[in-house]
Amino acid sequence: MRSILITGGGGDWAKSFKTKYKNGFDITTTDRKQLDVTSQQSVEDYFSNKKFDIVINNAGCIHPKRLLETDSQLWINDINVNLIGTFLVSKSAINANKETMIINISSTAGFNSYPDWSSYCASKAGVVTFTKCLSKDGVKAFCLCPGAIDTKFRDNLNLSNDNAMQCDEVSKYVLSVISNNYTSGDILFFRKNEFKLNP
Repeated sequence: MRSILITGGGGDWAKSFKTKYKNGFDITTTDRKQLDVTSQQSVEDYFSNKKFDIVINNAGCIHPKRLLETDSQLWINDINVNLIGTFLVSKSAINANKETMIINISSTAGFNSYPDWSSYCASKAGVVTFTKCLSKDGVKAFCLCPGAIDTKFRDNLNLSNDNAMQCDEVSKYVLSVISNNYTSGDILFFRKNEFKLNP
């Protein structure tokens, strides 16, 4: 049974995936208390005696505000969680197991710009490019860029859920990547009723 680590394990999608596929995979989820993805020491300590077949970098955050009004520390925090955390976890996971498959969760926002989401868009765009770099380095790496998902992550964003996908839609693409239906370095861009490969 292949082992999977999902960071950001307190989120609705991670909980949904773990519950639905617990009999098919050995799934570990971590929250911020168990693994602080922004701390190199925390990440290195975590992987000092653990290795996984698949690591899904799912931890993420957003503090929406107009760029000129934003709190600089909150902007930096979003970059630390969304981008630097993805780097730290990927590096330690690969050092622990050279064969680890990395699946990075970015967003369609990584290809778009919104006036209130500069830190989120910038960090998620970075995740896309970082995934390509991982692949160039010989790592089996993929990036999923979902659109709106009906989860609590959106609760404070004042967004409509009319076009939001359910968690199972995201899981479908994760399982497809795990099943080797794609090539390392592939970027899967999808939202409700739309899918693009390497947009």
